[in-house]
Amino acid sequence: MGPAADEDWPVGQIIVVPHAWRDDSLWTDIQSETHDRIGTNLQAMYAGLLQQSVSPPLMNLAREIETRLATPQHAG
Repeated sequence: MGPAADEDWPVGQIIVVPHAWRDDSLWTDIQSETHDRIGTNLQAMYAGLLQQSVSPPLMNLAREIETRLATPQHAG
């Protein structure tokens, strides 16, 4: 990775990459770092979501769905 790939870009900053650079490893580095940041942000969001409690009606619905999925279907 070149020196530009090691810099920390501010969140929300738009990076414009000229067509001439797109074959350069800098473009690949930018894509890779952006992909990693998106993945990290999504993991943090989902981890927080999983820590939230589920309402009783939603829990009942989930149990009902699990029960239906576990019950073999009979051809009618």
